[in-house]
Amino acid sequence: MTETVQCDLRINGGKLLNTDTATLAQGDIAIKGDQVIAIENIPENYVAARTIDATGLVVTPGIIDLHTHVAGGLRRSSPYVEDMMQEADTAGVHSGVTTLVDAGSCGIANIGGLVNHVIPNAKTRVLALLNVGSLGVNRIPEVTSALDIEHDAAVATIQSRKDVIIGVKARMVSPGIAELGIDLPKAAKSISDEAGVRLMVHVGDTTGQSDQALNAAPEILGELLTENDIVTHSFSAARGGLIGADRTLLREALDARARGVKFDIGVGGKNFSFDAAKRVLDGGLMPDTISSDVTLQSRYVGTSFSQMDCIGKVISLGIGLEDALVMSTRKPAAILGPQTEQMLGCMAPGTHADLTILKIHEGEWQYIDGDGVLNIGPYALEPVSCIRAGQVMPIDYGPREGGWLPNRKQS
Repeated sequence: MTETVQCDLRINGGKLLNTDTATLAQGDIAIKGDQVIAIENIPENYVAARTIDATGLVVTPGIIDLHTHVAGGLRRSSPYVEDMMQEADTAGVHSGVTTLVDAGSCGIANIGGLVNHVIPNAKTRVLALLNVGSLGVNRIPEVTSALDIEHDAAVATIQSRKDVIIGVKARMVSPGIAELGIDLPKAAKSISDEAGVRLMVHVGDTTGQSDQALNAAPEILGELLTENDIVTHSFSAARGGLIGADRTLLREALDARARGVKFDIGVGGKNFSFDAAKRVLDGGLMPDTISSDVTLQSRYVGTSFSQMDCIGKVISLGIGLEDALVMSTRKPAAILGPQTEQMLGCMAPGTHADLTILKIHEGEWQYIDGDGVLNIGPYALEPVSCIRAGQVMPIDYGPREGGWLPNRKQS
């Protein structure tokens, strides 16, 4: 007689994403505690306390959003807007995303609120990048002069909590980039190097369209950034992005890729252009990861809305569904480190039980960029269920009036 194997959760009949091959194949998953214990063709003797029927749905390793602003409650942006930043679990598990990286919402003066209060109280796994500006984007502009950057205090802050503070974030926007030029990213790189962490650089001066940003970009890409540093807003049309004055991809971007620099899309509100995306792709650069750069405003007003919407937006550029899902699972996990890639970037016995279950809607879907330009994509992604550390998390209604899905193409 076959011995019964007790498990807590069994997911049956889903199309499982293999992140090694970027393919989908039907199978089952068994979970016990916070680990996957069996996958694919699981015998009937694996008996679960709870079963999810995933027939017709796609099951992936937990979606990872590498660029967000989820220090909800720590900033009041104006008398008319209660907060700029999203609540972590709203952008996270309740949207089908199991891991978030808060990309520079806080600096040395206020990251304690994120580390000691937001992160411990979130069901979502949240990591953080320390903003080079002492107050982060809790105050915009976060850098107006060199006085806003405190090297020694930033290094000490990172080293005190390297379990959650995994890097430095610097935005190449005015007035900081206009005032400091290349000294702004150099100051950020000096902090990250001494602290032994990665640097994420926001390229594209969306606030000032300055000559200094345009002039600094080749040096940032060609010389300053090193292996495992991250360029975010790869599809920005702003001056100082990956598109040069001649409207083609900067050669230095390919040089940076060859050195092991990673490229993130970071949709955001005004940092994504379909035209710029096509120019970057035509220049031979495929970004590594898809992220939302979601804030409270960009979730409900746009244009990021959610990580699922951002994945659909990228697919509309001609990138395959499976490849886009790998750019939101395995590839960001790899950037976070080899151990993270092994535990979060794939589904196999012994990996963390962080999973996302999606319904893929086929059709002609309208996606919008930061300039209001529409592009039609073949898929819209709806999160159906999210499993974080073996626990099934509820999915909310979605950021749009009609829920999760964008508008269909008008006939």
